[in-house]
Amino acid sequence: MIETFYIYADGSDLDDIAAVLRARIEAFIAPYGGRVRVVDQREERKEESADWPDWDLGVNFEFETLSDTEKKDLLLFFQSLSAEFGRDFIVGGVLPSGQTEDLLSVAAGETLDQAFDLLLTHEKKG
Repeated sequence: MIETFYIYADGSDLDDIAAVLRARIEAFIAPYGGRVRVVDQREERKEESADWPDWDLGVNFEFETLSDTEKKDLLLFFQSLSAEFGRDFIVGGVLPSGQTEDLLSVAAGETLDQAFDLLLTHEKKG
């Protein structure tokens, strides 16, 4: 069972939006009191590679530490960021083996039904 989940910006070309995006995320999660953590990890660029280095920018949280309402609010917040920044967000989890797995994307104008089904456990969905 996955206990730790993440929601990260899709893509690694985040230079133009990273500072503002991080500030918006930090402001939103402040009331969560450390139960949701900002992640801003960028690999060093390899000189020989034309690819952007991987950049994880978003949040991590433990499944059991958030209520269903808080999880729903997080998903809706990231969907609003998708509309604002023109960027999808990836919801994924850390497997018991320590490997990470991307599970679905959150995008502006698309249904969140799959995300709600994945993360909500107690409240009626819909």
